[in-house]
Amino acid sequence: MAAAQEVAEAVASMDEAAIALDDPAAISRPVRGPDGRLQPVLTLPGDTLDDTPLMAAVTAASTALVVGTVARAFALCTTPLCPVLGVALGLVAGELFSGTFHWATDNYGRLETPVVGFACAAFQGHHLAPWTISHRSFTNNVHKIAAASLPLTLACLAMLPPSGAAFFATLFYCQLLAQEFHRWTHTPPRHLALWQRRLQKAGIALPIAEHVAHHRPPFDKHYCILTGGLNELLDSKPLLFWRRLEAIVFRIWGQEPHSWKDPRVKELALRL
Repeated sequence: MAAAQEVAEAVASMDEAAIALDDPAAISRPVRGPDGRLQPVLTLPGDTLDDTPLMAAVTAASTALVVGTVARAFALCTTPLCPVLGVALGLVAGELFSGTFHWATDNYGRLETPVVGFACAAFQGHHLAPWTISHRSFTNNVHKIAAASLPLTLACLAMLPPSGAAFFATLFYCQLLAQEFHRWTHTPPRHLALWQRRLQKAGIALPIAEHVAHHRPPFDKHYCILTGGLNELLDSKPLLFWRRLEAIVFRIWGQEPHSWKDPRVKELALRL
């Protein structure tokens, strides 16, 4: 019971920290609904919490395509080593990609940015109302990623050998899983199934405590949201992976990331 209470308090701490942000764009304090959760706040054009048959169909199609792509690799390869290696590397690459995409959309771009503008606005706005994601269903939460992964996976099937296609299919599907695991970290434990909480506890799904570390201004660390297993390495000294990326972007394009609103983060990056 004590552990469950501690986890619930960790989820609540992210919400309270968001409400307390001293930001002119911050929303007014929301109210709590009958289930005890803060009521959702939708700020992006066209956003909805509703489920549609199309969302379910796209998500199901993406899942079936990934399973089929991996199964095809095992069926066509003379040894299981290549498909196993492709899937294993896809999982690691998927973790790193989840962090890189999260870092980029947190720190750069806006709604008007071509192609990824909606994702930029969604990730940046999430810091001001992190509880909203907990009100989404699985398909509502992941269908946009599923839709993006479908043509990419099909292209890999057409152009790459079976194990290579399995690698990319796994990488792409990991982004769908990462978004869902992200939703779990913002959902009070009493609203999660026992198997979901066990996956978090085992570190297979992003643990809540791992993600709490990201939701502290200036949101400059712990970007990976699949399992969070690479975060300690990427944030560690002397690697400081995200600061090095920010320094490269700044020196090439002169663009400062949002994390540099904290002068200590900026100073650290420019010293690398």
